[in-house]
Amino acid sequence: MSTGATRPRGGVPTRALILNEVERLIASKGVYAFTLRDVAAPLGVQVPAIYKHYANRDDVLIEVSRRFINALSHQFRLPEGEVTDPPAVLRGALAKFVDFHIANPSYVRLSLVDFATPGGGMEYVKLAAGGPFRENFRSGPLAPMHRRLRTLIEAGCRSGDFRRVVPLDFYRLVKAALLIHLVFPDDVLLTGRPAAARVAALKTGLWDIANRYLRPEPVP
Repeated sequence: MSTGATRPRGGVPTRALILNEVERLIASKGVYAFTLRDVAAPLGVQVPAIYKHYANRDDVLIEVSRRFINALSHQFRLPEGEVTDPPAVLRGALAKFVDFHIANPSYVRLSLVDFATPGGGMEYVKLAAGGPFRENFRSGPLAPMHRRLRTLIEAGCRSGDFRRVVPLDFYRLVKAALLIHLVFPDDVLLTGRPAAARVAALKTGLWDIANRYLRPEPVP
């Protein structure tokens, strides 16, 4: 998560500094509660300076989303060689998945905007990811992450630890559960420094949801 922006040299902010400030504003105010004037002021420039880098406000938000999508694409990393303990690997990966979302509250808020405006507004994360959810797992920047998750679930099926499921459905489940826990009944986990005990409880809860979903059907 960005911690803020420093005053740029030469009077014109770099693209990175603009994005850092936008991240900070999204985290503190939300996606729609700030203007480009709010972005420019801490950088010590006027709004026209931002237009040297981005066409408009939506353009900035899409670029911020691309930054998050690139970082998200590295989730669900697998150990070198054969996966010998799929449940342990998955539990560790889900813990890092939680850490990523808590560290990037702006991404969480942008994701929720996408869910709230399907086809009816600017879906920033979808545009950054290269298309609708059911398409970007096959190609685009998130495809490698989805392939790793599929490999992990298949390893668990071979070892008898997981039942056969559609990997994309599993991802949708843990993603939705995590987003809900991050913003309901409050968004304390996205503001300030959340208590370690609450983060640990969230990780345990998400693993419990995943484990229950993947647990093999009992043999009659």
